Amino acid sequence: MPRPVRSSGPRAASLDAVGRLALVLLAAAGALPLPAGAATATVRVSVANVWAKPGTATLTRDPQLWPTAAVTYAQRLALVGRMPTQALFGERVVVLGRRGAWTHVAVPDQPSPLDRRGYPGWILTSQLGPPLAPRATTATVTAVSARLSTGRRISFATTLPVAGRRAGSVLVETPAGRAALPAADVAPLPVTRADLVRTAKLFLGLRYLWGGLSRWGMDCSGLTWAVYRAHGITIPRDADAQFAAGRPVALSRVRPGDLLFYESPVGHVAMAVGHGLMIESPNSASVVRIVPVRTSGFDGARTFLARP
Repeated sequence: MPRPVRSSGPRAASLDAVGRLALVLLAAAGALPLPAGAATATVRVSVANVWAKPGTATLTRDPQLWPTAAVTYAQRLALVGRMPTQALFGERVVVLGRRGAWTHVAVPDQPSPLDRRGYPGWILTSQLGPPLAPRATTATVTAVSARLSTGRRISFATTLPVAGRRAGSVLVETPAGRAALPAADVAPLPVTRADLVRTAKLFLGLRYLWGGLSRWGMDCSGLTWAVYRAHGITIPRDADAQFAAGRPVALSRVRPGDLLFYESPVGHVAMAVGHGLMIESPNSASVVRIVPVRTSGFDGARTFLARP
């Protein structure tokens, strides 16, 4: 039985001349049309699956219709190499082109060596809407999930522009209009090692999902990316890119919140939690768990945090 873990995923083909143009998006039923020449769009579903190729979706469109526990092991294996990442509600994407019902995008909040504009892939056009107007401040969901006043459930690490505040809630701009979020669900998190580990532990028991980075399922680098994002730190999306971007640290000097990398070439990442332990989302048959730090297959440790 193969042991799929998170790696860099399939390498995107070079963009052709047409793909380099910011094509006009005509959103499908229910979505507002984008203005002519629009170069960006916004994810209008709770989490959009990003596929390596158009027309290859193997999961339904709305994650709230497929709770992670209902996705079979066979379905999880079928995602390997096909669904390299996801994009969260309200996330801005750069429009690279369009083919039929699909839009080719890059996700700037997910840095990747695959494309300098952000992680590339294909999203159903029906899941995209016009770009949101920029605001001076944003709010990031720091609870496992949050419910908008409109009733929509959104994931941890979702970031939305702030339109105002009132007692007990934060007003945010969304692809469906202005809505309120409980202030407690978007409370800023301290950037400390202990708090990074505390946040990662919120997802203990969550099922692994190749390409996943939401509360409906995470792969190994999706977990580390989302945890760092919720603390205001942007790191690359994939394990190998995280390894390349972080500062090397000796295993003997690893501290909680540092990242540990495995396989050759690098294909797996975990987060140190201290006392010889690490937290990881290991493979399609498993859940987020805490285990002893392994030295077998160890590639090295990296940090994105100030020392000590």
